[in-house]
Amino acid sequence: MTKLQLHFHNPLRFAFFFIALFALCSTAALALVADVQKLGEVPITEIGASAEWLPAKTILMHTPGQELFLGIIHPDAALYEKPFSINGAANEHQEYIRLLEKNGAVVFTVRDALLRGVLDKNGNVIEGDALDRLREFAADFLTIDTSALPEQERTAQEAYKEKTLRALDPQELIEIILLRPTVHLQKTDFNTGFEATYSEAPLMNLYFLRDQMITTEKGVVISKMNSQQRAAETRVIKFALSKLGVTPILEISGEGRLEGGDFLPADGYALLGQGLRTNAEAVRQLLDGGAIGAKYFVVVKDAWQDQEQMHLDTFFNIIDSDLAVLEKTRVNAKEGDERFLTVDVYDKKDGEYVKIKADAPFVKFVRETLGMKIIPVTSEDQLRYGVNFLTIRGRKILGVDGVSEQYKQTLANNGVDATWMDFSNLSSGYGAAHCSTQVLHRAAITALK
Repeated sequence: MTKLQLHFHNPLRFAFFFIALFALCSTAALALVADVQKLGEVPITEIGASAEWLPAKTILMHTPGQELFLGIIHPDAALYEKPFSINGAANEHQEYIRLLEKNGAVVFTVRDALLRGVLDKNGNVIEGDALDRLREFAADFLTIDTSALPEQERTAQEAYKEKTLRALDPQELIEIILLRPTVHLQKTDFNTGFEATYSEAPLMNLYFLRDQMITTEKGVVISKMNSQQRAAETRVIKFALSKLGVTPILEISGEGRLEGGDFLPADGYALLGQGLRTNAEAVRQLLDGGAIGAKYFVVVKDAWQDQEQMHLDTFFNIIDSDLAVLEKTRVNAKEGDERFLTVDVYDKKDGEYVKIKADAPFVKFVRETLGMKIIPVTSEDQLRYGVNFLTIRGRKILGVDGVSEQYKQTLANNGVDATWMDFSNLSSGYGAAHCSTQVLHRAAITALK
């Protein structure tokens, strides 16, 4: 747990401290009542994505806020690349959402979902089951450490915690969920009789909303994160999805490790990277769980397992049914090179997947089986997150600016309509446009005919 030491002599002031922190954070104020009422709180009924190039219709995201603070003061421990501005990141994220909505997507944020049913259109609190559920959920993220108290004092703190939570606004309940605070109580003989220090284990990477799940043709699969720092994120996402009316069809468990940046659907082919963040046990669970839906399940095996290319979508991405990009050293790698990618291909027969290819060359598979032209991307442009764009429909992408003019021109020469966004703060957390979005629904092929 990352510790933030703060001294207060009254535990109730703990709540007021976070209220003040929230009020001071202009970024958190960007997603309030108007967004909560999106679509009149109607449940999301269309879920699934069969191809990365189909129009993105429904997207889940999380605009970052003060839960990033401890991360930016020690980026390595937070899985970040370098320090950055939280306010700058929030502004970039809001502009990204604006562009997505301009292009026809309906964007929900995690905060939208958590506040469903607890605020009316004027921002007034609605007492009822939805608020009770939010309080109960937030209670699991607030720890009152009574280990230093006399035994007879400890039981009373549970009731005190419940009373405090009932006094808080729903927005402050969400801050508790995002910050995961602990109150370390000590007994004193003056003032209120207590003093405390405080620590947090904030959800610093939640804004990379690609990773906590994958969206297949059949629905949503909940991941199991590779890093301990991110383990609690899937709990929040499951709760948020339940508020949106979305029920996952599978959750990875045990020794399985699955992160959404490794998954790309391609019209009858579901590609899953197996490497640094997703393992063979997750592959087995997906095969056994019947959650993929595609005719072919393609496991892209990465022996290099390097942080700079941690997920499949950091070095490979799909622009259209016949066009993809791949980092240049991967294109040119020879068999025996650690950057050489291979695939295992499974064919669904009578409802079960049967392996029909093992350790086949990935580049050849993309070109010959998927029928895609591969645009090589230089290592320099890959490091600038040039591969980590979001395809919002065929040959239309939202990408991260800072890539070379040559790369931009190459895409344009291949008929790609690219919008280049400022992600200078967001990408400093080790991810970009694709990492920051979970497309819950892409328009079905039949709907386009």
